[in-house]
Amino acid sequence: MSRSSPQMINAFQRAGWLPLSEADLIKWVKGVVIEVSKRDAPLLPVVQNFQTLIETNSELYMGFNQMFEQQPPSSLIFNKIIQEAPFYGPIGPPFYMVLSAAMNTQGGFTTFLSNQLNAIPCVARIRSVLTNNPGGWFSSPALKAMTDNFDGLPFEQIFVSDPSAQYWGYKSWDDFFVRTLQPGIRTLQAAENPNVINAACESQLYNISKKVQERDTFWIKGEPYSLLDMLNQDEAAPQFMGGTVFQGFLSVTGYHRWHAPVTGVVRKVVKVPGTYFCQSPATLGETDNPYLRSLAFITSLATRMLIFIKSENERIGLMCFIAVGMTEVSTCEATVKEGDRVERGDELGMFHFGGSTHVLIFRPEANVKFFDGVDNPGSMVEVRAAIGGVA
Repeated sequence: MSRSSPQMINAFQRAGWLPLSEADLIKWVKGVVIEVSKRDAPLLPVVQNFQTLIETNSELYMGFNQMFEQQPPSSLIFNKIIQEAPFYGPIGPPFYMVLSAAMNTQGGFTTFLSNQLNAIPCVARIRSVLTNNPGGWFSSPALKAMTDNFDGLPFEQIFVSDPSAQYWGYKSWDDFFVRTLQPGIRTLQAAENPNVINAACESQLYNISKKVQERDTFWIKGEPYSLLDMLNQDEAAPQFMGGTVFQGFLSVTGYHRWHAPVTGVVRKVVKVPGTYFCQSPATLGETDNPYLRSLAFITSLATRMLIFIKSENERIGLMCFIAVGMTEVSTCEATVKEGDRVERGDELGMFHFGGSTHVLIFRPEANVKFFDGVDNPGSMVEVRAAIGGVA
C-alpha cells in the first residue's frame, strides 16, 4: 500500500502529525504572527543563542534566508512557542507546524543537517495547558482523543493520575506526557508462549520490510532506507543484514513509553545524536505528505536510542529496538542499561514531548512471522500486544 494512501494519511492525522485542515494551520500561524508582532518581549537566552548562531555562520545564514524568504520573523515566533506548552487542538507539534514548509525546500534540507544547529536545545515546556479549558489536555475533546482506543475506559482508569488534584497530579508538562499506565491496562498478550514477540510501543504500523541489506536502499515513493546507518555503524550491524524491520509511529496524544518485545539481556544501549527537522531529499518540494513518506529515511539521521537485547529464545537471538525522534521530539530516554535482564513487556524507556517512530530489527535467522492484523499500514498496534513470533 502506498505511504500516501488515504488510510495512512488518516492514521498520521489522527496521530497528531498533520493539521485537521490547511485552514486550521493558516489560522493558527496568522494568529501567532499577529500576536508576536504586537509584542516587545526580549528573546529568551536559548532563542537568542539560536539567532546569534544563524547570524554568525554564513552557511546557516544563507540557508535560513533561502527557507524563510518573505516569511514572518521566525525568532519572535520561536520565542513565543518555546515558552508555552502545546495546546490540544487542530494542529500538530507547533515547531513542526512553523517549519514544515521550510523543511520541504533544498535550503531547509541542507540547513537542518547542521551539527551546530542540532546541538541547540529546542523546547522548554510548562503545565499551563493541563486544564479542562478549551485547548486544555483535560477538556472533553482531548480526553476523548487520549482514550479512544481503550474500550470506553475514562482517562483516570487508563493512566496513573488524580483528577481531584491540581493539574491532575502531574508535576510538569513532561510528567503528564510520559504518564504511566494503570495496573491491568495493556497487559502482556500470549505471556505463556516464549516464541511470541510483543509490541514495544502503542503505535500505528508504518512498514514491515524483509531481507534488508547492509546498504540496501529501497524506494517507495522516494524513501531511502539504510540499515547500517540506522544502527549507527555498530559492530553488531552485520548480524542483521538480510533481516526484518518493523516500523511504527506513535500518536502525539498517546502513550509514549517503550517496552521490551522479548525476554533477554540488554547487551548495549547507544544514544545517537541527530537532526530535528530533516525530511527525505527525494520528497523535497512535493505536496503529497512528504514528511509522512520520510519516516523510513529519518531512522538513519534523527536523534535516536538503540537498545540491543539478546533474547533468551535462541530462535530470536540478538534483536534491536530503536526509538527515533520526529521533528522537535529530540529526547529519547532509556531506563535500562547494559547487563539488565528484561522480561517481555518490561519498560525500556520513553520519548519526551511528542509522538515519534520506533523500529524493531531482527536477524535473518529469526525468520519472524507477523500475525494477521499487524501487516496493514496505518493499523493500530497496542503496546504489549502479540505481533508476531518465531517457529
